[in-house]
Order: sequence, then C-alpha cells, then structure tokens
Amino acid sequence: MLVYVINKNGNPLMPTKPAKARKLLRSGKAKVVNRCPFTIKLKWDCEENVQEVTVGIDKGSRITGFSCVAGALWARQILMSGEIHHRTDIKYNMDARRANRRNRRTRKWYRPCRFLNRASSKRSRRLPPSIKANVEEVLRVVRKIPLPISHIVVEDVQVDIARLNNPDLQGKEYQKSSRLDENLRIATLMRDGYECTQCKKKNTHFDAHHIVWKEHGGKDTIDNLITLCKSCHRKVHQGKKKLDIKGVSGFFDIIAQRTMQGKACLYETLSQLASLSKVFGYQTSFLRKSLSLPKTHFIDALCVATLRYAQGQALETGEVIPPDPSQAQDENFYIIKFRPRQTRRQFHDLPRKGVGRVRYQVKKELEGFRKGDIVLVKGKWVKQINSIYSNGYLAFSRVSGSPNVAKPKDLKLLKRGQTVIWEKSV
Repeated sequence: MLVYVINKNGNPLMPTKPAKARKLLRSGKAKVVNRCPFTIKLKWDCEENVQEVTVGIDKGSRITGFSCVAGALWARQILMSGEIHHRTDIKYNMDARRANRRNRRTRKWYRPCRFLNRASSKRSRRLPPSIKANVEEVLRVVRKIPLPISHIVVEDVQVDIARLNNPDLQGKEYQKSSRLDENLRIATLMRDGYECTQCKKKNTHFDAHHIVWKEHGGKDTIDNLITLCKSCHRKVHQGKKKLDIKGVSGFFDIIAQRTMQGKACLYETLSQLASLSKVFGYQTSFLRKSLSLPKTHFIDALCVATLRYAQGQALETGEVIPPDPSQAQDENFYIIKFRPRQTRRQFHDLPRKGVGRVRYQVKKELEGFRKGDIVLVKGKWVKQINSIYSNGYLAFSRVSGSPNVAKPKDLKLLKRGQTVIWEKSV
C-alpha cells in the first residue's frame, strides 16, 4: 500500500510508505487532506524532485480502466490503478425531464412548441449530454490523481463507418461506387429502369423516395432510395400504401460520429494536462496475450501505460509489467463512481392512490448532515450516508455486523460528500 503526498503548494509528489507517513503525521510535519485515496500534505517547503509517471487509459462506454506506472527506478511498480464506473442514467433523466416538461405545459396552460430556441444544440462542436458527461468523468478523475503525471497514453479506437453498413467490405471495395450516375435521383431511376416499382407505370414523372424517411434517421444513399411515380409517392406519404422493402437507417452512423467527437474532445483536453500519445488495440492485445494476462479494464490500461516503455524487446519479455499484477491491484486499486450533487426533481412521476403527489426530496439536510457525507457511526464504523428518512434517521449501505440506520446524535462528520467517490478495493 502507498500513501500519496502533496507539498505545501498543493503539487503532487512521489508516494511514500505508510511507516514514513505515520512518522510525519505524529511529528506534526504533515496533515491528512484525503482519506480515499489516503493523501497527506506536507507543512514545509520541500524540493519537487519527482520521477516520470505515465497514466494509461483504456476508454470504455460504461467502465474505463486507468493505471499509473512510474518510469526509471520505479518501472516495475504500479503507483495507482482503478476503474471508472460511468453514470448510465443521463439519457433516462433527460427523457424524464422532457416528458414532465411537456406534461406540465399541457396540464397548466397550452403553449405551442417553440423551434427557434435551440441555439445550444446548433452550435459547433456540441456534444450530446450523455457523451459529454462520459468524457468529463474521465477528465475529472485524471485531474484528481495525486501523482505528478508527466505523460498520458490512451488506446485509440477508430470506428469504420463504412463497414457498419456493409461488414463484407474489403480492399478496393471501399473505393467502388454503387451509383450509375453522380446525381442520386438519376442513379435511382437508372437502377430501376425508369419504372415505378409499385404500379410498374412508365413514361411519367418519377420521384426518388426515401424508404426510411430522413426525418426518421434514414440515410441519403442509393440503398435507401426507390423509384415511385407521383401517385404512389403521394399515397405512401399519406399512409394509404405501405412498402414491403427494407431501407437503411443512419442510426449507427450517428452514434459512431458522436462517439468519435467525444474521443476527439477527450484527447484534446488530455493533451493540455500532459503530453499525450496513442496506441492501437492490436498492440495492447499482443502485449497482454504474450504475458498470458486476463482481459480486464485494469490489465488493458496497464498494458497501454507500459507500451510507452515497451519498444521492441519489451513487448515479448514484459520487463515493465509487475510480476503479479493482481497483487498490485489489491494494494492500490480503486473503484470510482459519481454522485449527482443535487436534483431539480421535486415530485415522483406518478401519484399514489389516496395520497396524491408525493415529494421526491423529503429532506435535503438533517441537522447538518447531507447525502454522501462520510461519517463515523458510534465511534466504530466509517459509513457514507445514502439517504435521509423522514422520521429523522440516516441510512447507510447494508453490511452485516454494522448498523444500517442511525440518528444524527450518534454520528461524527469526517468528510463532506463529494461528487467523485473513490472506493478502496477490498
């Protein structure tokens, strides 16, 4: 186990052993500033001679792994590692807020929808709320790592949008055009022989109809177009005729594009914190398999971090990988979660029978205690407040051998609740 150290100015230093940290605390030369990860702050000005520390990041949609590896003399030791568990309720909360907003507008008064107040969604380089939150969570954790980070290595994953629609594409087929003309409408008519595909009518005016409508996410490609005459085209849009043909949706393309935008934003911001380099997935996989290591987010991040040192021979020998990564995981491994600081939600969605509308927030604060606070229960157990009951009790996580609820008089505040929660791996 390591104790992390910051100097009097708040700059991180290299970690130390628990025995030395105890001596500094007993002599009054340091004080505790964070309990998880356990960090002390020196009370005197000292030299900032630090070694090179590299952070490897294995980015995922739900879980992101990271590993901090020191170079030079510390090359065989992991200073810190962990997994970032991203929030997955962003879209659900946004949809619930949208539904409540529409219901409230309809219930209280009628106001037509406004379409000219979408300035924020039309600005350039805008990220969807779910992807933006995912990126910012990684950035917040990297900024809070109590180590002198000198280099960041990320695994760059490129999305092949062309193969999302046709997984069989190979070689020169990427350059092969599926059109008979540069004009999409003319190319569709030529493909269908200038004939309505529904009524087989010829010698009339034809339209190129989108099978999956563009307003429903349909792609503007020849695979999503079909030749219809004016009469059939009008019937299809009026709902009097249905097409038994499958079109092409652009949903996967949109998801891939937004994901790549999020990665570009992440890389740009990380490059401002420290020097940034990228590795590819096949390099990480080769190093992990050559060392017979299991595939986990922590191990992938460790391989990503050490690939910076692994040039040539080290890819085969793994000299910069600790001999037992699982042991290093037990000592300095953290699970990081996120808690929203507050919510604007006041009531539950559905009323209860015989009660009516029920308030969502019963009590935001009780005798100075709030959700997320770290407290000492009856002088024995260190707990985190998960909820506040209306009867005056504070509730904690259910662990056998320790109380689940307690009154405020039995608690002692250790640390105010944080939005970034670090949990030590047990």
